[in-house]
Amino acid sequence: MKKLLFILLFPAFLLTGCEKNTQKLTSADFYELTDNTTHDGVQVGDGASEFIKAYSDYTVQTAYTDVTSSYVTMSIREIPYDENISTLIANFFIDGDAVSEESICEENEIDDEDLYDLLSSSSYLRAHEVIYRYLRFTWADSVITDIDSGELNYNETFEIPRMES
Repeated sequence: MKKLLFILLFPAFLLTGCEKNTQKLTSADFYELTDNTTHDGVQVGDGASEFIKAYSDYTVQTAYTDVTSSYVTMSIREIPYDENISTLIANFFIDGDAVSEESICEENEIDDEDLYDLLSSSSYLRAHEVIYRYLRFTWADSVITDIDSGELNYNETFEIPRMES
């Protein structure tokens, strides 16, 4: 199940770009609090204005929920909130720190297309803890109807234990 989730969400992450200053992100940003309320105060029943206020600095991806559709990056102000959609905010955390795709590629001197190979490689996973975290919002009739969050721990998914240095 985790590998299927990875297959579905990884291509979406590659499209996110680096619009968000990832230094401000924490793990808590990607987890629900009580009563379906996110760390940034967005909850089920909120509309576009609350969502935009909380997440305007994030890269947001959108997919239609009633048809087979992939997530695409859209301007937060151009998302069709009145339609049946899902919005996704996601980020990688390496060794506990939020990092952008661009910074991973720069640090490891690789191109974007080599990111998957790096993050799933035995040597990289032995040296680092790699976690992909996301918040997914389901929309209908211009309001959030569901919020779920999750993570994909690459070290567990690819069955490579991290070796402490």
